[in-house]
Amino acid sequence: MSEFVLEPDITIDEDHLERIGDGSRRCCFRIPGQPFCVKFYRTPAEYTKKTRRSVRTSIFFSRFCLWFNVNYHEACYHARLRKRLPPDLFAAFPEQMRMVFSRKRGWGVIESLIENADGSAIRPVAVEMRETEDRALRERLYQAMAKLFDQLVEHSVCFYDPPNTMVQWTGPNEFRLRIVDFEPMGRALIPGLSLIPIYVRYKVRRRCTRYLKRMRESYLAPLPDEDGGAAALCLEK
Repeated sequence: MSEFVLEPDITIDEDHLERIGDGSRRCCFRIPGQPFCVKFYRTPAEYTKKTRRSVRTSIFFSRFCLWFNVNYHEACYHARLRKRLPPDLFAAFPEQMRMVFSRKRGWGVIESLIENADGSAIRPVAVEMRETEDRALRERLYQAMAKLFDQLVEHSVCFYDPPNTMVQWTGPNEFRLRIVDFEPMGRALIPGLSLIPIYVRYKVRRRCTRYLKRMRESYLAPLPDEDGGAAALCLEK
């Protein structure tokens, strides 16, 4: 049995973690009996055919070295965000984040488990917009996303991956947008750029604007029977 210590009086059986999410570099596990999940880098046994050599090299250096470890940077950045963001914006992030060490997996991060009111897993905004036929709901999701992105830009929050914006259903037809993976240092060629607010605002605005445009074109395109729609179709013919 492989174990690691979460708190002085709590030991987690690593062999009984429930996998709930997979990224190219990291995996997320639910901790049974606790309102937390934990993210670790993939071990070599968990590589897939899609795990490129460059990714494997990155994981090799990151698992046990804090400086290269995204979990460490997320936990530190989360602590700084708690101090400087308004409560309504900070509420988009997990309530708690803290580091944990596993002899088998290296450095990981424990964070508050965010799930829907019915206990199901949260999903990206793009998935929710794609799978609903309710155009009004799509509009609400889009507007909420645009508002969140504006706030992130205003407060120079390092969030460079807009597709990782998640939807948490808090009740029937009620939702909140959440951010659980944000990799604050990014992958810029020049280290330290993410410490410069004007650079952060520029990069976040550019990426979020591009993503909103894609969402608008994919899920909110004018219907043929809307004003001007039929005329446009006739012109195309």
